[in-house]
Amino acid sequence: MHWRVLTIVAVMSVALCDRPLVLAAAADPEGKVEVIRDRWGIPHVSAETDAGAMYGLGYAAAEERSFQMYYNLRIIQGRLAEILGDRPAGREDSPVEHDRMMRTFGFYRAAKVVAERLDADTRAMLSAYSDGVNRYIEEHRDALHPMFEIMDLEPEPWTPADCIASWWHLGQFFATDGTRELIQYRNRQQPAAAARGGPGGRGAVAPPKPLPTWYDDEAAVVQRADVSDEWLDRVNAFSRQAGSQDAAARSAGPRFSHAWVVGKAKTSTGSAVLVSDPQTTVWAPSLFHEFHVCGKTFNARGVGVPGSPALLIGFSRHFAWGATALGADQADLFRLTTDADHPNQYLLDGQWQPMEVIRETIQVKDGRPVELAIRETVFGPVVTPFAFAALGDPEVALRRVPVCQTDRETIQAALGMMRAQSLDDFTRAIAAWQFPSLNLVFGDREGNIGYWLLAAIPVRSPLDREAGTATTDGSTSESAWRSFVPHDLLPHVVNPGRGWIASANHRAIGSFYPVTLGLSTGSMGHTVRSWRLYERLSARESFTPEEVLDIHFDCVNPARRHLVQMGLALRGQSDRRLSPDAAKALERLEAWHAAGARSDLNQPGAALAGEIPTMFRFVTTPLAERYGGGESGLVRFLRNLEDRQARDPKSEITAEEAAFIDLCLSGAWRSAQAKFGADPAAWDETARRQVGQRRLEYFGSLDGFGSLAPAHDVAMPALECVDGGTIRSQAAQSYTQYVPLDDVDRALSLLPPGHSDRPNDPHWTSTMETWAAGQLHPAPLSREAVERIAGSRIELER
Repeated sequence: MHWRVLTIVAVMSVALCDRPLVLAAAADPEGKVEVIRDRWGIPHVSAETDAGAMYGLGYAAAEERSFQMYYNLRIIQGRLAEILGDRPAGREDSPVEHDRMMRTFGFYRAAKVVAERLDADTRAMLSAYSDGVNRYIEEHRDALHPMFEIMDLEPEPWTPADCIASWWHLGQFFATDGTRELIQYRNRQQPAAAARGGPGGRGAVAPPKPLPTWYDDEAAVVQRADVSDEWLDRVNAFSRQAGSQDAAARSAGPRFSHAWVVGKAKTSTGSAVLVSDPQTTVWAPSLFHEFHVCGKTFNARGVGVPGSPALLIGFSRHFAWGATALGADQADLFRLTTDADHPNQYLLDGQWQPMEVIRETIQVKDGRPVELAIRETVFGPVVTPFAFAALGDPEVALRRVPVCQTDRETIQAALGMMRAQSLDDFTRAIAAWQFPSLNLVFGDREGNIGYWLLAAIPVRSPLDREAGTATTDGSTSESAWRSFVPHDLLPHVVNPGRGWIASANHRAIGSFYPVTLGLSTGSMGHTVRSWRLYERLSARESFTPEEVLDIHFDCVNPARRHLVQMGLALRGQSDRRLSPDAAKALERLEAWHAAGARSDLNQPGAALAGEIPTMFRFVTTPLAERYGGGESGLVRFLRNLEDRQARDPKSEITAEEAAFIDLCLSGAWRSAQAKFGADPAAWDETARRQVGQRRLEYFGSLDGFGSLAPAHDVAMPALECVDGGTIRSQAAQSYTQYVPLDDVDRALSLLPPGHSDRPNDPHWTSTMETWAAGQLHPAPLSREAVERIAGSRIELER
């Protein structure tokens, strides 16, 4: 299908989705397609058909982020060395080694298979989007981003597989990749050798002292009172049948921060109000792509990734949804039995089985090609070189979602969410969600609110006694995954009694839930941010939409507030003596605490408070051994101390607790001296100045390859709140979405630092001033409201 582009000055007659939606899919791209860019550069794409809308969205995405799309695609394809060569690139492994890993893992091979197996409607949507990308590239060959020429990156035709792979490129960071399970196996098999550094030394660490097993069920998103006895009976029956095993808590995983929603019982309008803040590093350009797309069966906006039409976080007239990273364990290593006499074979069920050998060539810019042999087994590809293997370790194969599930794809769920008009529509749509793993918070215009844990959670073999935390015996097919936890048995709640839902990487469901989820975030209790969210949401019986939004601007870190509060209490006890540095810290922090304990750098004392630790850094300390390590352990300790003193104001702080509080305060004082200089009166100003010295990396990403051209790095503005333990935390404000569903045209959003990947484009840093001011901008859906903020527009015709 061929289209031509006309620059339009007058208002187009194409209605920007001020028409009723129907749920019949339409793949015919006939009719007009209009792309309006608002004053910040966000595309508002409208068409009479779904395919036409997707075509226009693909065109707009390529216009805005073409180099970023192709650069990220090369990374997930394992073709980075083609444009970077084999030079160091900001991480331990070179581009060639990274290409070896990506090709071995097989993301792109699997994406091509998935694309061929999609249902006709989904494939039509991705094909239309790809056609739009390709039309823009074809018509602008002489005016593409200069990095194409600098990097010798030749843009190839975009395909539905590229849309899927682009989505997976982000999704892989929402969970662990399974490659460290060999370390755990080695440590458990040979603890003495591990303590000495292991047979080969690589990746071997001394096994840590076991921490206490505890669960703060009060912190869970889903409480026991939120679920029925019948549902829990079904979950228990499934767990017994699946032979679910308890798993040890994983190390800290991804944190894509917080989202909350208030329902009809608590809002002044009777409609749900949702705020989502997916916090992660801000780069130039942004990790995310914000867009508004309207076809025959959908009218939705939000953020996804450049190169894919799926919305990770978004809203329509009927629904709004936010997400935080779950960190589910969707990958396992299987130990293989191999023998030099049987090359490219492995022993399975007593028989030598051939591996499928896939041969590929890695092209290296300014270097020789590298040949690669990828060996596939029934469990997945052999990934021993990327699994921290030590001398004497067996070969291992990796089974990982989504590569192992080529008969389904999350884009199907994303399209259904955009089209949903009822609660049943929405909950049916999200059942298809597989990857990335996340906590989904949602609400609708009728005031319904909900939470659903979304992920393909493997049901492991009863032979896997470690529940996926260490490698599994791969000599028998009985060790393979059995299935996945059914969608309706995953933790979820709709319209809980408290009238609101908050997710901030804390515990998903109470300890009554018997199925192993293998979470690396929030497996025990509260995070600092979820603690503060619960404080704010519990403080009112009813909220106006503006009062729900006000929580977004909260910059109180409750852990730092409480540590100072406990320090002041200690100072007031005549028989207690603080160290000199702790006493000096309290002298400066007393007024800060009395003024509200805000982490706003314009608040005197905030720079010093920002140096107070918010986690148990060393798990071998007595308090960590009692309360658990990390952030959730510290929160548990502080909340326990708070509750104890609330019950009995005369309750004593123990010597052990006092020593820890003193250590936190004195350490903060010394850290502030080291970072901000000798004069405490200048610390806050110095901290503000240092924020402005940070740089947003040019085409930086979660892959860790660093800036592609430091000369184009962007200076971070002088943000007010950079405390990562606060709700506001501007330094990681990668996107914000506020949606009052009684009137979606009053929705607000912000995507720093702008909406283009070209430094010479006016939209390169179009949201920088708004970000620095701590504000949001309009994010409407109706034609009338979009016209009020319209900038440029084009119409695409056949």
